[in-house]
Amino acid sequence: MMRILLAFLILLGSVALGIQLNKDPGYVLIAINQWTIETTAWVAVFGIIILFIAMYLVLRLCQKISHTPSTLTQWHSKRLAQKAQAITRKGLIEYSEGYWLKAKNHLIQALPNTDTPLLNYLTAARAAQKMGDNQLRDDYLREAQQSMPEAKIAVELTQAELQLANHQWEQALATLKHLHDIAPHHPYVLKLIMQLYQEVKDWAQLIHILPDLKKYQVVNSQEFDLLQYNAYLQRLIDLVKQNQHEAVNIFFNSLPKALANEPNIIAEYVRFLLKNADYTTASDLLRRALRKDLSPQLIGLYGLLPIDEKQLAFAEGLLKKNAHSAALYLCLGQICMKRKLWGKAKYYLEKSNEIEPTSLAYETQGQLHEMLGEEALACRSYKQGLALTTKDI
Repeated sequence: MMRILLAFLILLGSVALGIQLNKDPGYVLIAINQWTIETTAWVAVFGIIILFIAMYLVLRLCQKISHTPSTLTQWHSKRLAQKAQAITRKGLIEYSEGYWLKAKNHLIQALPNTDTPLLNYLTAARAAQKMGDNQLRDDYLREAQQSMPEAKIAVELTQAELQLANHQWEQALATLKHLHDIAPHHPYVLKLIMQLYQEVKDWAQLIHILPDLKKYQVVNSQEFDLLQYNAYLQRLIDLVKQNQHEAVNIFFNSLPKALANEPNIIAEYVRFLLKNADYTTASDLLRRALRKDLSPQLIGLYGLLPIDEKQLAFAEGLLKKNAHSAALYLCLGQICMKRKLWGKAKYYLEKSNEIEPTSLAYETQGQLHEMLGEEALACRSYKQGLALTTKDI
């Protein structure tokens, strides 16, 4: 609205001025020494306007001429940058296609004029490793760090990845420890540390970082459960191999609740207890575990325990909920053989093979027949067990 009003006022003024000048065109006299110029006001006004426009155009032309060098420089720089971008794209494509040497050369060639030196150096470092030149790889990584100091974590992460891929475990550990000091909660740093500990089988250190892996969601819940289970199981196996009795006991008793009833972990610990003749602890642990879950592995270990008064009664008590367990019947047969209950032993072993024939059950049955002097039946049982063994092979 204001613009319309302003335009109207200008138009009105112009009309008024035109009418006035039409009545009296005015008179302008300019005298310079012996020179005089006489004209009407209209001509003077138009002359001034034309002179102003001419001066403006001359000044603009002079400005353009004065800026020509910088304009040319900018144009040249832009052209070089575009060329560098094209060479970089070519290098990235060659890297993806597996032309490591060409990719490396083009990425380095583009460096003086590229606006992405970090990308060029990091990709060139990866290409150098693919070529088997670790020294050149490290040189490019140092250049990458110098080109963009604020990208320290990105550069060292790339370095750690390449060291891990090249099985340089000690160097990777040093790099990752430094990264962990800089960014202790960085998920990808923690993931690479996790991968390193798995590769070098450092289960103790892996267990140490498990809380952080869970807290910062480095792996999903299913992967975490499997990782935790494997780490604790392998650590227990290592301690058992070292025969560190006290350390094994402390470690097993400090297991997370989620792993306290894992059959494989319990079985490993029970085998250690049996080896060290700690039958009471082994028996109590197996009975507690078997009440919760009849694991074939655990019931098999239960049958290896020395005879005690409660052993047979406990195992027979498990039949109420596990009447179709071949492993339980085999265990009962073994216990009865130790107690020289031949009739029961024969029944339980036959029942085990009836449900699920196994080479161990037939072997045990053969031993029973030998004890009873039934040579023909013993041979037949051994033969059946051998047939199952060769079939499994």
